Amino acid sequence: MRRGAFAVLAAALFAAPVLPALEDDQKHAASGTKPRPQPQASHLAGAVGHWADTTIGTPGIVVNGERWSGQTDPGALRRVSTQLFGSANDSFVKNGTAAGAFPFAVHTTTASFANGTLRAQFNMIGGKSDQVAGILFGLSPQGEYYAARYNTKEGNLAIWGFANGERRVVARGNVKTQLPLNTWHTLQVTVAGKTVRVSLASDSTLSVTHTFDTAPTGRVGVWVKRDAITAFRAFDVLARP
Repeated sequence: MRRGAFAVLAAALFAAPVLPALEDDQKHAASGTKPRPQPQASHLAGAVGHWADTTIGTPGIVVNGERWSGQTDPGALRRVSTQLFGSANDSFVKNGTAAGAFPFAVHTTTASFANGTLRAQFNMIGGKSDQVAGILFGLSPQGEYYAARYNTKEGNLAIWGFANGERRVVARGNVKTQLPLNTWHTLQVTVAGKTVRVSLASDSTLSVTHTFDTAPTGRVGVWVKRDAITAFRAFDVLARP
């Protein structure tokens, strides 16, 4: 693992620009120039937690809960809020600095996602309580979002919501399967209006579906629990009208 090379917020933001991947994408869009070729997961940038780049198999990013203090600088989050949504939002900062905040990274080239499919490969490496990997969707300017996750403790898929500094369960899958650690798996989230289906590419029986009262829209990315050590790569966004 190459430490500190990737944009992270917990410590690196004190010395580096906020979400440089997003900043570069915006510059290329404004100038009409083509961006330089980048690693497969370079459009994922850490927002909360300790994130770094990795070359486990192919280029990607890894979050390490053991190296995170559990706190995020409010000033850094204000800059992130501005980069992602155009202006700083106090609620975004409050949610990101809450005692119950969870690590997540944002897909910098997707400004908003409402319908289609999100896919990410994940590799669960460790974690004190359990090992977990998730896809984040519906991230709002207020820092509220949903996360579709798999963890080894329950062995199932679930959808969580995060708001007001706390998470709540939205839906849990009934099928339980223990996935091996240190192995790449593919998680998929399909959104069709108000209905969201989460599944695992290697096992179609491992799934969960939920219909929301309001269609979830917003920014997307990846998510984990506070003490997880998880790598991600090949994050794909297949948007549909």
